[in-house]
Amino acid sequence: MLRVILLFCCNLIPLTFLLNFLRPAERVPQTLTRLVYTTNVLSVLLSILTFVLLLILFRLFGWTSTSGYIMGVAVSFLLIVWANRWFYNTGRLLFCLMPILMTMFVTVYGKIIDSRQSYIIYFDARMILLGTVILPAAVFRLAERVQISLCFCFIFLSLAFFDPIHNAFGVGYFQRGFNAPSYYYINYIAITSFFILLFGIVTLKYQTGRAEQASFAAIAQKEEVNRELAEKHRNLSNLNSEMEAQNEELQQQQEELSASQEKLQEANELINQQKNELADYNSHLERLVEEKSKSLSLSNQELVKHNNELRQFSYTVSHNMRGPLARLLGLTDLLQGHQTQPEELEKLLGYIRQSAKDLDTVLKDVSVIIDIRNQLFYIKERVYLQEEWGKVVGMLNSAGGTLQDFSVDFSQAPFAYVIRPMLHSILYNLATNAIKYRSPDRALQVQVVSQSGREDQTIIRVIDNGLGIDLRQHGDNLFKLYRRFHSHVSGKGIGLYIVKTQLELMAGSIDAESQLNVGSTFTITLPRPVEAGRQVFLENEAAQLFFDAELNTTVIVWKRKITSAEYRTVFDAILQTLRTYHSPGWIADLRKQGQVEVEDQIWFVNNVLPEAVRLGLKRIVTVGFRDPSRSVYYERMKAVTAELGIDLYACDTLEEARALVQTFLTRSM
Repeated sequence: MLRVILLFCCNLIPLTFLLNFLRPAERVPQTLTRLVYTTNVLSVLLSILTFVLLLILFRLFGWTSTSGYIMGVAVSFLLIVWANRWFYNTGRLLFCLMPILMTMFVTVYGKIIDSRQSYIIYFDARMILLGTVILPAAVFRLAERVQISLCFCFIFLSLAFFDPIHNAFGVGYFQRGFNAPSYYYINYIAITSFFILLFGIVTLKYQTGRAEQASFAAIAQKEEVNRELAEKHRNLSNLNSEMEAQNEELQQQQEELSASQEKLQEANELINQQKNELADYNSHLERLVEEKSKSLSLSNQELVKHNNELRQFSYTVSHNMRGPLARLLGLTDLLQGHQTQPEELEKLLGYIRQSAKDLDTVLKDVSVIIDIRNQLFYIKERVYLQEEWGKVVGMLNSAGGTLQDFSVDFSQAPFAYVIRPMLHSILYNLATNAIKYRSPDRALQVQVVSQSGREDQTIIRVIDNGLGIDLRQHGDNLFKLYRRFHSHVSGKGIGLYIVKTQLELMAGSIDAESQLNVGSTFTITLPRPVEAGRQVFLENEAAQLFFDAELNTTVIVWKRKITSAEYRTVFDAILQTLRTYHSPGWIADLRKQGQVEVEDQIWFVNNVLPEAVRLGLKRIVTVGFRDPSRSVYYERMKAVTAELGIDLYACDTLEEARALVQTFLTRSM
């Protein structure tokens, strides 16, 4: 594809000369060849685009004070290709930094020497700086953290200090006489857009890099297996040659060894045994090759999945940002070179502000999708459906529905093991869709029911009598991003996509049945975790932390005598789980913990316990806390927990502690 683009743009240059010009030098390491080649190609393309922009500016405004510098930028991009043949690290860094530095220089210099320039340049320069965010991710590996961080810092500093730099040279927005009161708002939009693009690009770069490393590792393993097979094949060939030589020698000596038939029989049995061993070994090698091939196939599938997600992200950004950006560019073109009245100027700035808000909305939607895909781990809780539905009901009136519209029955399957915020999002999305797409010809009726499935699955059905969907026409696109099936109702088309994505993250699924003008049925299947009562989220040499969904409790099992750093690290992790899941208590098995230093005890009671109470902690059940060696610590804990309103219990075994917590749950039901 890159060759076709270059051939189209440079049809006067022979293709072989162009390819030789862009190909990295032999001194470039193999791991950087693709990135250097990408830098060269992008440098040529950006040089061509800069020349085109210069021609457009010349056509519109003639030769200006900054035209020479713009031409210098175009030539500099070509020089980067030359620099990459000797200084490929410096060349790639210049490729990322030069557009930033030249943009800041041209926008300041142009304003200094040409007072005719309008305030439109203050906006265009920011757009160019935002566009440079993609360049470091395209030409550097994620391992080159210094170069990538330097580039992103330059971009951020240029955006953050855009106005202070202009003010320092006396060409600031308000110093030039412009007085739009909402001007500084563009700084917040630019900084917000920078961070959203930065997080999305780094996340996708990280995921693609991991998949690529896994693929390379699998390929290397396969090559190693092939080398081992080749070596074994050579050994087998040598052994076969030796066996053939032995057979020939036996045949030659057959007449002389006719009296030694028993020894010959033993030799034949030994040969047969060796053949069987070789056959068994060959079978083992075949199984090993098959296992490695499966591993390579899985790695390739993962790489394809990440590439598809990257392609979908690119499509989403380009498709949904095109409209607001086009409006911004069109409005800035209207402002450029025209004398406008104050009321017309205010009106145009209002349009610019609205377009910026639309762009911000698109970026927030993309951020939600990235956040859903970017979770490191999830812990599933035992969530009672009626309780969670009660929270959803409180939000339904804002969507235009009433409680009388819904018939709810969770008696057959009262709970499910889920990630609580995701279940809330799923129920709310399906309920609001039922309200939003109800039929104008009949009263809305929605049934929400649950039932138990095979292998302890929880099945939830949302049944409505609304407009319905033609699945023959739209079935393949039902859960895809930005797909809408009823244009008369406002919406973004991401609700069902988010529902399906969240269910997949919980190993669940969703099916749809629908008939146009009759209604729809969405069936959600939620599996029970393999170990719902022991979902490990942190384990090291000192301790194991897991969440018991059956008891809605975090459990700490200390494995050995601990250090101060290990003690504090574990409790920092516990506070993090409380912030996420708000479990009312935890169980701590202290029998192998050893002695806790006094400084750590004081840190715990002064920092951890008050924060835990604020996050909803009500009880602590301990195992082994009554050991005489911990008497001072135990007394201190009893005093502090009583003051904070925490119930402190001491048990002798972990089973006794679990049974005690179960009694608390039984009483609360």
